[in-house]
Amino acid sequence: MKKTIIVAGAAGEGINTVELFIEKILKKSGYEIFSYKNYMSRVRGGYNYSTIVVSDQPVYATVDEADIFIALNQEAHNYAEMQLVKGGLLITDVETSGTNKIGNVLSITKQRLPEEIKAKNAFSMAAVGIVLKHFGVDESLLQEVSNKKWKDDVNKENQKAVAWGYEQVKAEVLPKENNQKRMLVGGNQAVALGALSAGLSFYSAYPMAPSTGIMTFLSTYEKEMDIVVEQTEDEIAGIMAAVGASSNGVRAMTGTSGGGFALMVETIGFAAVSETPVVMCNVQRPGPATGLPTRTEQADLAFVVTASQGEFSRIVLAPLTVEDAFYVTNRAFNLADKYQVPVIILTDQLLADTTQSIPSFETKGLSIDRYLKTEIEPDYKRYDFDNIYGNRKYPGIDNETLIMTDSHVHDPYGHMTEEESATIALKQKFLKRTEAIKSESKAPLFYGDKDYTTLFITWGSTYGALREAVDQLILKGEKVALLAFTDVFPISKDVLTPYIKKDTKIINVEGNAMNQFGMLLRMETGVLFNFSINKYDGRPFTAKFIELEYEVIKNGQR
Repeated sequence: MKKTIIVAGAAGEGINTVELFIEKILKKSGYEIFSYKNYMSRVRGGYNYSTIVVSDQPVYATVDEADIFIALNQEAHNYAEMQLVKGGLLITDVETSGTNKIGNVLSITKQRLPEEIKAKNAFSMAAVGIVLKHFGVDESLLQEVSNKKWKDDVNKENQKAVAWGYEQVKAEVLPKENNQKRMLVGGNQAVALGALSAGLSFYSAYPMAPSTGIMTFLSTYEKEMDIVVEQTEDEIAGIMAAVGASSNGVRAMTGTSGGGFALMVETIGFAAVSETPVVMCNVQRPGPATGLPTRTEQADLAFVVTASQGEFSRIVLAPLTVEDAFYVTNRAFNLADKYQVPVIILTDQLLADTTQSIPSFETKGLSIDRYLKTEIEPDYKRYDFDNIYGNRKYPGIDNETLIMTDSHVHDPYGHMTEEESATIALKQKFLKRTEAIKSESKAPLFYGDKDYTTLFITWGSTYGALREAVDQLILKGEKVALLAFTDVFPISKDVLTPYIKKDTKIINVEGNAMNQFGMLLRMETGVLFNFSINKYDGRPFTAKFIELEYEVIKNGQR
């Protein structure tokens, strides 16, 4: 069983509230949830909608069409014809009746609501009740439609509307058994929680959609988790503060999107040459410049892997799912400390604004590895050229050690120098460090038919839609599989060797126009892809889109 709900209307009309109640209660009833916010860059107005995919099996991607469409205004009602499946249910506050070419229409206007229901949001709350009854939710759970921030009388009025809506339809779907081991988590939340699990103490950033949710979530727990969350005056100050905190022994992080990352570039170089570990999260959106601030894309990769002047070691990680974002962020801090390098986590608006039901995080196996030296050394060399893992202390760790940090080429003690031998030794240290990073890079995730003749390659959040497409293609008899990369840079030259078989057709799949990861793979491994499936309209991949593109390729139409 798999059904999709779209809640559509203008910004400010309560889309997120309706979505939250439906997600929370359906999850509590045992369903798997995958929801995604599709919204315009404005505070109020416009056409926005949230897509909630509900299933009895884990869901990995959003879809374009809805089985149930909740239209919060006339404009949304008009869009329903394009987004509702044939025979679907339209719940609308526009006066209409019966069925039409759209499907089944349930019109709930003020005139049709009972007089005793006077809540401001009576229609949207009644729609929540209808949806919950459709999925066979137990009536006792209707009390969950409440908000601590609302007054008691508001909650009571809303619950009346929910109960009324609940009585208007019959249950169509039987609920699953309750599974309390699953939880609902958003992508930005997962990144924030992963940072906290790694011992984050300081987060500094300037708000920039769609990364702001990381900062707002962390700020909610600032006192409880004894951390400092600093909203800086701009992105340059955000990364400088994070690097400054890290240089003094604090686990620090910053977050932004592509335009803010552009401002951070020089400081990345400073962190690299001063061997100061720092973790950054770039939540990608379409560019260039302001681009589409609330849409999604995977077009920052080529920029991120080469950002800042000169040659130095860095690590770029791209979580595949909401669950993966937690573990990737946790790992990012340990890698940053071990190699004393900038670690960049590349997510995107799709992942950031996705809420997914996932297993509870396994934290027992996680560790906080600081790689810090504490013993006193008479001849302490902070930047020992022979130690690719560094020789790190921070100021104040003892009273006898002098720590020097500089943005120039330096000798082993940290003194600025222009000597050829020191310049060469520092560069060779960076090169050896990069090779060491490659040696412990995480292998790509393989999924699909072991006897594949077609191999899809992707990275980051595109994995979810591709995984569902692979499942559907296998059901149709196709011999396909996928490789999904989390560790996208640096890349070992032989990373694809175990997967490339004779006559294997390789299809590169990513959310940009120029096949940035495909080109990176070709540059590092020499492996060429035969075809590509790209999406760069600011909207996320769906399994259906990939299936249709695959058919075009299969039929020789490209």
